[in-house]
Amino acid sequence: MTNTIAIVGGGISGTLTVLQIIKQSEKPLTIFWFDTQNKFCKGYAYHTFDESHLLNVRANNMSVFPDEPNHFIDWLHQFHKQYTSKDFVPRKLFGEYVHDTFESLKNSNSNVKLHLIAEEVTSIRKTDQGFDIKTHQNYQAQKVILAFGNFLPAHPRSTSPEFITSKNYFQNAFNVQLTSQIQLHSHVTIIGSGLTMIDIIGSLYRYQYKGKITVISPHAYIPQAHPENPLPSVEPFIDSKKQYSLLDILSLVNKQLKLAKKQNLNLHSVVDSMRPFLQSIWFNFSLQEKQQFLRHLRHKWGVARHRAPAQSMAIFNDLKSTGQLQLIKGRISDIKSLESGFEIHYSDKQTLHTQLIINCTGPESDYSQLKYALIRDLIQNQIISPDPIKYGINAQKDGQISHNLYTIGPPLKGILWESVAVPEIRVQAQELAAKIISY
Repeated sequence: MTNTIAIVGGGISGTLTVLQIIKQSEKPLTIFWFDTQNKFCKGYAYHTFDESHLLNVRANNMSVFPDEPNHFIDWLHQFHKQYTSKDFVPRKLFGEYVHDTFESLKNSNSNVKLHLIAEEVTSIRKTDQGFDIKTHQNYQAQKVILAFGNFLPAHPRSTSPEFITSKNYFQNAFNVQLTSQIQLHSHVTIIGSGLTMIDIIGSLYRYQYKGKITVISPHAYIPQAHPENPLPSVEPFIDSKKQYSLLDILSLVNKQLKLAKKQNLNLHSVVDSMRPFLQSIWFNFSLQEKQQFLRHLRHKWGVARHRAPAQSMAIFNDLKSTGQLQLIKGRISDIKSLESGFEIHYSDKQTLHTQLIINCTGPESDYSQLKYALIRDLIQNQIISPDPIKYGINAQKDGQISHNLYTIGPPLKGILWESVAVPEIRVQAQELAAKIISY
């Protein structure tokens, strides 16, 4: 019987898995690859409308193949010679690279029969032979990979939900209608101050928006910039054979930061040097330690770990220095819809009036709160369940949810923490493909 694999999700997680199956398979198999919106190979992150939305990782670490580190660089040299390995390339361009890579490989392995299916999967049921997958028609597969990627952010908490239906509220910060709608208003408010906010600020600047910009978030932390000419890095300090507690890591990081300051080394390299070990460190934390981290350290870690290109941060800082952009520390309690726009209520009974709202709070990762038909069906029928900290799907470290059912990428954030970026997902895809193509 031919091995049949269903992959649900056409974004970067699904694409890298498909590419690895094509590269590795030595026996006949069939892939049913589903994507509701027919955005195969690009998904949410790389289907952006704006050239100013840049990768937050330099080009030299963005190959789709872990064993071919120069793959993306070679593609750039062939098609876009203006970029170097140290550049932060437009995300739109990276999406083209992923698509080109798929196009060049999709027919390269005669063992693999690949079917791209632009249909919404509404249910998955286990059977004696594997799985029944339902769209407006039925498919059967022996194995299933849930490559969901990131979902849209949750709506801001509000006692008045009417704002959600307004044409001037954008849950999706990358909605193509946003650029034209913004120009109709003199005051725009961005909720959330992370990397997505930096993307939108870049768009506002590029399209010469002259109105007032307000950015509000509970802590008002903003990303740090990647240094253009970084200082020397710290020496590696994580022992891969040791199991660390949360207190161990806090003590070790503080010690390394003090040492880096004393020796005039790159402070960012303290966090960067931990990256290869972060999945194991997080996996070995107790549930209580993970919850403590989320309550007390998550936002500070986000600032230290996730950085933006210097040119993107320069735009933010310029707009802030001129007074066009205001950064507010505040926790929103209510958003009221008015004829003139919105009235936002936040900390200490303060109010903010604005005409357009862009939600940049980050993807919703609590699967119990997602409204998508497939997610609800899978949870209701106990095919999947949220992980203990509600940051994704409960699964093993290798992505296995149950027999012949797997997930990859962002749904594993609660299990691995570091599971949303290409350098981690490409390794997961390589390892998962090797496992799933075996009989």
